[in-house]
Amino acid sequence: MTRKKKIFIAVIVLLAAVLAFSAHKLAGMYVEQKQIEKEYEDLRGLLSEESENRQAENMTPQEKYASVWRANNDFVGWISIEDTPLDYPVVQTKDEPEYYLRRSFQKEYSYYGVPFMDYKCDVKTSDNLIIYGHNMTNKTMFSAVESYADKEYWQEHRYIKFDTMDEYATYEVVCSFRIDVSNSDFYFNTYTTFYSESVFNEFMDNAKALATYDTGVTAEYGDKLLTLSTCEYSYEDGRYVVVAKKLETPVKPE
Repeated sequence: MTRKKKIFIAVIVLLAAVLAFSAHKLAGMYVEQKQIEKEYEDLRGLLSEESENRQAENMTPQEKYASVWRANNDFVGWISIEDTPLDYPVVQTKDEPEYYLRRSFQKEYSYYGVPFMDYKCDVKTSDNLIIYGHNMTNKTMFSAVESYADKEYWQEHRYIKFDTMDEYATYEVVCSFRIDVSNSDFYFNTYTTFYSESVFNEFMDNAKALATYDTGVTAEYGDKLLTLSTCEYSYEDGRYVVVAKKLETPVKPE
C-alpha cells in the first residue's frame, strides 16, 4: 500500500470517528433536552393541578406554589413571559451561588441548569432581584432575554411575571442592554439594595446609557426592580441584561 493511500485511509477513519462522536453528542443532547422539557412540564402540571383543585382566583401564592416548593426547597419563585418559552421555576442557594448553573431542578447534572437568583438578593426585601439563566440555542431557558435587543420584541413582551411564595408580581421592562462584563466599570449585579436615591440613580443612569433603544418607560427611586441576565456572544464575556420595574397592581393567577 502506498504512503498516499495510507494517509487517505487514516483521514477517512479520523473523519468517521469525528462524525460518530458528534452524532453521539447530538443524540445525548437531544435526550437531555427531552428530559428537561418533561421535567418542567411536570412542574407546570403540578401548578395546573393546584389550580384545578382550588378556585384559582382565590389562591394565595403559597397555595399555588406549595407543591413546587415541596419538590425542591431551593425554589424562591416562578418567572414567565407570556407567549414565550420562558416559563420556569427560579431557585437560590446562598451558600453555593452557582449550584444550579449545570444542575436540573431535581439536582442532577444538566447542561441547561435552572434560572437562579443572585445569592446577594433577599427575595422578600431586596430592591433589585437579579436572576441568571442560560441563553440556549434551542430558544429555551433565558434566550428570550436576549430577544429584547429587538425593539419590536419588547413592544410585544413588555411585561414579565415573577411570582414568589409571598406575592404575585408583574414587572414592566424599563430598558435592556448588552455589556462586556470584563471591560466595564458598571457592575450591574452588585446593585441589590438601593441605600439612597443617588445609588438608585447611578444604577439607572448606567443602564439607560447602555440601553439598546429608548422604551420611554421610566423608574423612580422607591420602585422595586427585576434584573434578568443571560450570556451574549458579541463579546467574549458578554451579557444581555433586562431591567424591569414592579407594577403596583399584581396579576392574579390564571
